[in-house]
Amino acid sequence: MGSRGKVRSEEVQSNNWRTSRLEELATVIDSRHKTPKYSEDGLPMVRVVDVKAGPIDLSNAVKVTQEVYEDFSKGRDPEIGDLIISRVGSYGNICYVKTNEKFCLGQNTAFIVPKINWRFLYYQLLSPQVRTQIESLVVGAVQKTISLKNIKSLEIATPSKSEQKAIAHILGTLDDKIELNRRMNETLEAMAQALFKSWFVDFDPVKAKMEGRQPEGMDAETAALFPDKLVESELGLIPEGWGVGQIGNEVTVVGGSTPSTKKPGYWDGGTVHWTTPKDLSGSSDKIIIETARKITEEGLQKIHSGLLPVDTVLLSSRAPVGYLALAKVPIAINQGYIGMKCEKALSPEYVLQWCVSVMDKILQRASGTTFAEISKKNFKPIAVVVPFAQLIKIYSKIVSDIYSKIENNLRENSELSNVRDTLLPELISGKLNVSDWQ
Repeated sequence: MGSRGKVRSEEVQSNNWRTSRLEELATVIDSRHKTPKYSEDGLPMVRVVDVKAGPIDLSNAVKVTQEVYEDFSKGRDPEIGDLIISRVGSYGNICYVKTNEKFCLGQNTAFIVPKINWRFLYYQLLSPQVRTQIESLVVGAVQKTISLKNIKSLEIATPSKSEQKAIAHILGTLDDKIELNRRMNETLEAMAQALFKSWFVDFDPVKAKMEGRQPEGMDAETAALFPDKLVESELGLIPEGWGVGQIGNEVTVVGGSTPSTKKPGYWDGGTVHWTTPKDLSGSSDKIIIETARKITEEGLQKIHSGLLPVDTVLLSSRAPVGYLALAKVPIAINQGYIGMKCEKALSPEYVLQWCVSVMDKILQRASGTTFAEISKKNFKPIAVVVPFAQLIKIYSKIVSDIYSKIENNLRENSELSNVRDTLLPELISGKLNVSDWQ
């Protein structure tokens, strides 16, 4: 924000604000009310599950053929500044389009095409005033739904165009920085995974030395630590001199539990981080610094694994299997996790990326009739390559620096989100009036 504008507090909304129905401020376009046929390749289709605050993320979107796309797109490609709202189940979620990539909407979603500043309207739809309206308009006991008619009827307060632009800039600058940090973290995580895969899965440095080449991207001292031969093992070919163990023998595997929610003394005023897999859902960052709930010291006594130390590796063992994180705060876990304390040769960074590399094997060992779950008993025998200790140390030093950057970005994003969430209701209601904006 800097010196480009200033904000002054007002007791009431400015006189130049007016209230209009959403259908006066935007064109609302419903999706097709039918189930599409997905395909292996093609164009992305956005479903309710894909609609989350921020720019639309198409990385996990399903694909449809050109024919299906043309049907569901209704002859219109999305444009930058379009908003998307979910209508059924996870109703009322809002995201926006910020790229020119083509996609179509699946059922139970709708486009909101703004006639006013699109980013201002996006923040208005996230405001407490509008969220309250949405909650009052939802129908359905089992599958909660907001109709297209009710979406169009939402009452939206708007100031002048210049004030819309200023408010959108203030909040948008914060969100843009959050998004930049998120993308940086994805790149950093990819770097950590790529290095692990090269050194400890594909054995690229070993293969280079076998061919008489100097391993790429490392100094001579590090290259000297890699052998120049592959030998047979129960896992297939591995570098000569490296071992193979069971993960349960190489780390301390623990589980968790949930203190009785009927005992207020276990929860009220709690300060101890306590996590469920839900804390990791929707995040690509393999770091956890905050939990939705906290327990008391009395509650902690009811968890047999106790308070796990910083850098414990967490693997969600059910609902669903496969979320991963390094704990960057002392933490207690519920029964939906396998915790790995790295107290021997294998470092936390190595174990985390090893879990990524063998996730197919982990999932294959999960079982269950209601939902998939992997038990500690089935997890512990999974085979793990154990490289020379010095190589693990070098890898971990490189990757711990990467995860420090990821952690710093996460902490900054937490602060930025708090600032945004504090400013949003004040700005969007007119209680904070933006003036002198260039």
